[in-house]
Amino acid sequence: MDINIFKTDISKCIDHVKEDLSQIRTGRATPELVEEIMVNAYGTQSPVKNLASISAMDAKTLSIQPWDKTILEEIAKGVSSANLGFSSVMEGDRVIVKIPDLTNERRQEYVKIMKERIEDGRVAVRQVRQKFMQGIDEEQKSGLSEDQADMQRDEAEKIVKDANEQIENLRDLKEKDLLTI
Repeated sequence: MDINIFKTDISKCIDHVKEDLSQIRTGRATPELVEEIMVNAYGTQSPVKNLASISAMDAKTLSIQPWDKTILEEIAKGVSSANLGFSSVMEGDRVIVKIPDLTNERRQEYVKIMKERIEDGRVAVRQVRQKFMQGIDEEQKSGLSEDQADMQRDEAEKIVKDANEQIENLRDLKEKDLLTI
């Protein structure tokens, strides 16, 4: 088994967790909040990020400016129907999205969602680790020495430990961010 492929796979798991957490709102308007909203455009469902540029106007307002003005109404409908509690208004050649203040109840819900996504990340890391360990076992049957196998296992465990620490740090930062008023 190639340790570099293992490192890359673990890195992808961490990146995925970062991406998942960026979509959980913290009371500030960030483009990540709406970029994955699906919009019916050109007869197919597409995420907003593929159809428009998204920018934060201020801490509570986003601007979505579609590249094709004919889908402006579809983007406004998509944002409203996404059930995220955002209100959208068409203004000229863009959609203005107002982000309401978070209630304490809503913050607690987001913390629960965040913890689920963190656990999903940990599970993904464990699955990558398990696959790598199985590969080492197969190589050992094919002639890899026990010392080399143990060295690879030890290195893999260090990488997994580091990945879990990174995921835990992401969790701490996001939870602090979510609970800060």
